[in-house]
Amino acid sequence: MAQIEAGQKLKDYVFDTAFESDVKLSDKVKNADKTILLFLRYYGCRICQLDMREYAEAYDRIKAKNAQLLVVLQSPVSTMQAQTKPGDVPYDIICDPEMKLFKEFGLLVAASKETMVAPEEQAAYDEKRKKFEVYGLVHGAYEGEELQLPGYFLLDREMNVLEAHRAKTMMDMPTIDEMIAKL
Repeated sequence: MAQIEAGQKLKDYVFDTAFESDVKLSDKVKNADKTILLFLRYYGCRICQLDMREYAEAYDRIKAKNAQLLVVLQSPVSTMQAQTKPGDVPYDIICDPEMKLFKEFGLLVAASKETMVAPEEQAAYDEKRKKFEVYGLVHGAYEGEELQLPGYFLLDREMNVLEAHRAKTMMDMPTIDEMIAKL
């Protein structure tokens, strides 16, 4: 199977969100000029909780660009429904516990826990971790692949891939401001 890259048109995908079943990606991307398909690990991961919180806080800026965000997690629907309710975040959370989308989109997995953050990224990672206490984030259940790395795919409303990024470390992702600038 060929790796999904910028310049390609995606086939359609069907998935469950936290509160909807059998959703077509094509139906979702029609709702905005651009869609950020953001792959994170799982809901219990504090880094992921922080990223989701910060994207929720910045969502008005995303919508102002006639864009939207879809977050893909390894968490099952049951986890999401037990810990969230509709409207908790202004974007849809795609539940991919079997990691079909993670595999289809070619997201990388770290070789070890020690390689998830590069030495030159450690200070930035430590700064990010300080926010856990500020927001009272608590690690939840471990789900999926613990060494999973993030990534994103920027799509237009016709399912064309405008940009594809598979992070090589947990910190190898654009900031929210950088992501919004891509829109």
